[in-house]
Amino acid sequence: MINAINGCGAAAKFALAPAEPLESRAALLTSEIRYRRLFEAARDGILILDPATRKITDSNPFMAELLGYSREELLGKELWEIGLLKDEEASREAFRELREKRFIRYEDLPLQTKTGRRREVEFVSNLYKEDVQDVIQCNIRDITERKQREGVLRRAKEQLSNQAAELERVVVERTASLQETVGELQAFSYSVSHDMRAPLRAMQGFAQCLLDDYSSKLDERGVSHLQQIMRSAIRLDHLIQDVLSYSKVLHAKGQMGPVDLDGLMRDIIATYPNGQKAVFHIQGKLPKVLGNEAFLTQCFSNLLGNASKFVEPGTIPHIEIGAETHESVKPVAREQTAGASTLPRSGAATVRIWIKDNGIGISPENHERIFRMFERIHPAKDYEGAGIGLAIVRKAAERMGAQVGFESELGKGSRFWMQLQKG
Repeated sequence: MINAINGCGAAAKFALAPAEPLESRAALLTSEIRYRRLFEAARDGILILDPATRKITDSNPFMAELLGYSREELLGKELWEIGLLKDEEASREAFRELREKRFIRYEDLPLQTKTGRRREVEFVSNLYKEDVQDVIQCNIRDITERKQREGVLRRAKEQLSNQAAELERVVVERTASLQETVGELQAFSYSVSHDMRAPLRAMQGFAQCLLDDYSSKLDERGVSHLQQIMRSAIRLDHLIQDVLSYSKVLHAKGQMGPVDLDGLMRDIIATYPNGQKAVFHIQGKLPKVLGNEAFLTQCFSNLLGNASKFVEPGTIPHIEIGAETHESVKPVAREQTAGASTLPRSGAATVRIWIKDNGIGISPENHERIFRMFERIHPAKDYEGAGIGLAIVRKAAERMGAQVGFESELGKGSRFWMQLQKG
């Protein structure tokens, strides 16, 4: 290797060692040339120092490029004189540590170029022997751009952290506002339930009294007006009840648990109004499911009500009810679906409960509409209702993490289903 302290090159060594075999001297010369090429081409600054004087004895071209000094200006200077260490005392302390450990490493060491420009460098110094002499080699890597990128990243993280804190504050504020709004809506629902329905019941009662006591004194037109008042009051009362039901589904806690679907469905059918003639048939024993009993009661009451209501005039509703168990979640077929916000986890057994009717069916252009609020696809004079029932079913299914959907063809009835996790 080149002797950087006494300045003798490889050629001088080659001349001063005539006793060495020719092959060894040739190999040494090749090694010296290879090292010098690496030394000259390195893109890190390299300095060679004399341990006795702490002065620079050699410098590679990149070091001169980094600092703005010529090689001649660097030779003979100590590190602190070229801005690598704070002062002479710091230089002495670094060299004492180097003699003890034979290796030192500094990160984020500030360096000032000849023009006063500040650079951030990584400084590594080794003390080793070259022949019989100690030599110090210092490697200086410019990490200014890296530190700048780290600074940009750090500031970006701080900005993101501040934005996250601000977002959290906004969320807390809006959540509190939403909770207040929900409380107001619940109070409004209570008012609707009690204060608004009372006048409606009074209207119905007085209209009925007039019909019972004074119908003989009224002409046909007067009786018709009274009957229209009663029908309108009843329709509005049903609408209010449906809106309240939807509100309850939205805001109820909806705790989940095993539900005896067979018992629930038979109880609903047993309490079905006697005035509405319908034939029900349950296929086998329905399984248990994981759901909310109140939500399921609301859902199946609405679905059974629709199945018995939407039939051709003079037709007796025939309603079949069944269930299918699936051992794992499968992709839903090309059926009209709603809900399904949180399906059971993959691999969990599910139950699909279906209700099939012999009703009028649903035309394809109305398939997208029927689960929306206040969507009526038939005139009120033909079929009563507010257009909320299936919206309640959809929302209750979402609250339970279930799917609800249907298959239907105009004039050939419908088959509505709900898919839940097996209980």
